[in-house]
Amino acid sequence: MHRTEHTSASQDRFQELVQPHLSRLVGFASRRLNNAADAEDVVQDACTRAWLAFAQLRDESLTLPWLYRILRSTLSDFVDKQTRREQIAPTLALERVGDDATGSGEAGPLEHLIASISSERVHELLLMLPEEFALAIELHDLEGLRYRDVAETTGVPTGTVMSRIHRGRKLLAALILMDDGLRDFAGLKSGQAEHHLNKRRA
Repeated sequence: MHRTEHTSASQDRFQELVQPHLSRLVGFASRRLNNAADAEDVVQDACTRAWLAFAQLRDESLTLPWLYRILRSTLSDFVDKQTRREQIAPTLALERVGDDATGSGEAGPLEHLIASISSERVHELLLMLPEEFALAIELHDLEGLRYRDVAETTGVPTGTVMSRIHRGRKLLAALILMDDGLRDFAGLKSGQAEHHLNKRRA
């Protein structure tokens, strides 16, 4: 039998074995995701994985449990991906606020904004940031360690440390804006920001 004929026969057999179970698989996924569209996508992904692993199915009488095993793995991957997206989304939203706070990207407004609150409040807000950003800021900005010392402490390259500090400061600025009601600060230029904060201290 030629390769193409063998592949076609395998595809036909795969369809015969899987097709009767599709509705059960979709129902299983729907109950766990509570979303019919997502469930159908996950089942489609699981069927693709099943086809790629079809040669591993030695006993066709065990097709259903084999499919369930693949579907559970696919569901787990889907949920993990969704969880990561949900975790990342607030960070990305904060970064957008932080970008607005820094205006043109100059350090002045950002530094003035962070300096406008107490060190105790800074520590409290750092607890709300992702650990890698909070640690980099704490070691460098609050403890006074140099970039290379922070890199040595955290076990990451110096460039990564600098990036984390830069992003972390923007996230921290966003938290300050939301916490203190300083959203109007985002529209100020560097000199205007300093004047605004000095007036608040007066």
